[in-house]
Amino acid sequence: MIERLLEVKNLKIAFPTISGIRYATHDVTINVGANERLGVVGESGSGKSVTALAILGLVQSPGRIVSGSVRWCGKDMLDPKVAQEVRGRDIAMIFQDPMASLNPLMKIEKQISEVLIKRRGFDRSTASKRVIELLEMVGIPSPQERSKQFPFEFSGGMLQRVMIASALASEPKLLIADEPTTALDVTIQAQILELLSTLSKDLGVSVMMITHDLGVVAEFCDRVQVMYAGRIVERAPCIPLFAEPLHPYSRGLIESSPRVDREANSVEPIAGEPPSHALEIDGCPFSNRCNESSSRCKIEEPQLVEVSPQRWVGCWNREKK
Repeated sequence: MIERLLEVKNLKIAFPTISGIRYATHDVTINVGANERLGVVGESGSGKSVTALAILGLVQSPGRIVSGSVRWCGKDMLDPKVAQEVRGRDIAMIFQDPMASLNPLMKIEKQISEVLIKRRGFDRSTASKRVIELLEMVGIPSPQERSKQFPFEFSGGMLQRVMIASALASEPKLLIADEPTTALDVTIQAQILELLSTLSKDLGVSVMMITHDLGVVAEFCDRVQVMYAGRIVERAPCIPLFAEPLHPYSRGLIESSPRVDREANSVEPIAGEPPSHALEIDGCPFSNRCNESSSRCKIEEPQLVEVSPQRWVGCWNREKK
């Protein structure tokens, strides 16, 4: 039995608009165990990043969590005091745009040192030495010299390594990586994934990988949760999901991803567009893009149910699989 570190249950996040309340997530449930790598995958706008922000208590007002729970090792993360204590110490996050996440007016050493001083109680001298060790750990060449530089003096790949070093400074138990390989070329992507894999094994850090890239999920993750329109539509171990996806949306994601073992023109995009959060959805939110939908799918939303050990799917056609 894997020890559960993070437990998110029935999370619903709302944002007020001039036309009424709109929900970014609908009853999202996510669990991350010790030494586990969980992938959360879906198109842009599916609710992946806002779920991560909610876990850390970073949903910006006027957005708010209207129902559900977030617990870290049994502690209530919806309590602002608990979130402040856990955030940046037990749970750290790598944001998808390192240039926008780092202060352009501060040297790298000072930015990482602040984490060490505030979260681990280091003095300035000890923190400076630890910064060098962290930069070396994540593969930054000449770490002592590079620590004295500003973010604009780094490439995109090196900046992402700096972000990883900053996240690891507090020695977290869980690392939330929000699209950590976006906008990087494939060679640098591979290096970043290899680095995260090595650090995860060596340091025993759990990773929640948020991405739209199924190749990243296949290479890195143990389990996968597929999100669509703010909902979890399928949950499964990585290998079974890729071998036999049960939800039509999961199959569509896999079929629309390029693969080295087939012709480029065999890629089949998912027809249509994701539903707008401004619209009230009746029935299954994927029904307007699904070639398997029935009349029931148009009027009644399916619930996520366990159809076999460790395999969950929210689809009325699951009985046919």
